Amino acid sequence: MRNSLISWLTVALVATLALPVATDASAQSRRRPVEAPPASQPIAPIAEETAKCSYAYHSALAPVREGGVKEMGNLDRIARASETGQPGKWLFWSKTAKNASKQPQPERVCAKNVIKSGRERCVEWEMKPVDTVKLALFAAQPTADELTVLRALDAFVTDKGAALEFGTNGRQYATLQRVAIELEAYSMQPKNPALCNGVPEMIEFKASKLEGLKKRVDDVNKTAVKARALAWQRVTATRELRVAEQATAAQTGAAPLAVRASPPAALPSTVDLAGMIAAVFEGALPAAKLEELRAGTNILKSLSRARDLLLAEASPGLTPTSRAAIAAALRMIEAASYAEVQVARMQRFDRMFLGTLEQIREAHRVNCTCGG
Repeated sequence: MRNSLISWLTVALVATLALPVATDASAQSRRRPVEAPPASQPIAPIAEETAKCSYAYHSALAPVREGGVKEMGNLDRIARASETGQPGKWLFWSKTAKNASKQPQPERVCAKNVIKSGRERCVEWEMKPVDTVKLALFAAQPTADELTVLRALDAFVTDKGAALEFGTNGRQYATLQRVAIELEAYSMQPKNPALCNGVPEMIEFKASKLEGLKKRVDDVNKTAVKARALAWQRVTATRELRVAEQATAAQTGAAPLAVRASPPAALPSTVDLAGMIAAVFEGALPAAKLEELRAGTNILKSLSRARDLLLAEASPGLTPTSRAAIAAALRMIEAASYAEVQVARMQRFDRMFLGTLEQIREAHRVNCTCGG
């Protein structure tokens, strides 16, 4: 009897352990019906409109990619390129600071060479006199303001118009290169329904990196304005001096200066640099020579011609004081001409970077109009 009871309990225990362990869960599932997954909802109309704006904005970035961004890829080559016709040296100034206060001295030059045993040597020397332009420039040293302008332009002149500050070894290059890479990546990204988002913040951030470029452009513009104003001052001073000299010659019965010419007429309030070159010689050169200078379209060539005139045709009849005034005026006209070229050069970098940001800003303003 006892053995039968134990066998029955063993069978019952085994049967109980064999039952499914998820009995409670199954019971709960039978009591609560299974809910179907929510049906997919259509995109809200405002989201569709926002995507349309972003796609339109993406299309508007195409000219940016093909314009300023593409140009940025050639930053170093553009920076290193020199300007056509730039001689790489000044006609009317030298920055030899340590000798700036010393009068130019005659130079010892070789007058006769001989070749013996395949080697050339000088057997006769002579002293080359200082030309009148150098003497005249010494007599009219730059003012402090003029010297500031001349020094600011000197690297541009000696580098033949190249903007090496933006090249690989320049102080601006690393920053500009980073911005160029970032803008290329931004403009090349695929369509994105959220492309319109965050654009003003992105532009502001990039613009903050370009503060150095913006300041440089502003400085170059200010130098050009100052150079032209200083050139104008020298031109008017030269003409006033000639009028005074002619008046003195008439009162004292002294020999007429240079050519028989009337005192220079009133100078217009606005005149181009070629007109300024002619103006400093008015009353000292025949009308045909003045017209030749006034009609010049290449300022550096006109300045070179003016230097020749100062050395030769104008020189015999000019007083040393008048010659010095002309040379000083031509020095600042030369500075103003280089400053104008530098402004044009800087405008390219301005358009390339700051102009590209402005294009992006405008594309965003025009196209990202969805959502109020």
